Amino acid sequence: MVLEAFSAPRPLMAGATAAGETLSALPVLYHALWSGRLMADLTRPLGEHTLVTPGPAAGDEEQEQHGR
Repeated sequence: MVLEAFSAPRPLMAGATAAGETLSALPVLYHALWSGRLMADLTRPLGEHTLVTPGPAAGDEEQEQHGR
């Protein structure tokens, strides 16, 4: 649900809220940022208004599912 919430660019907290329970979504969101499934400008402090976008690795999960 986190990747779906950020299928279009949106602020970090708005996407976390859209994904469901915010406190449960945030660790998943941070992992998606770390793994490249989501992207953000990390040259600036990460905060609630940071714009988060789909990353180049976002399509990898779809390809894995179709390959099975």
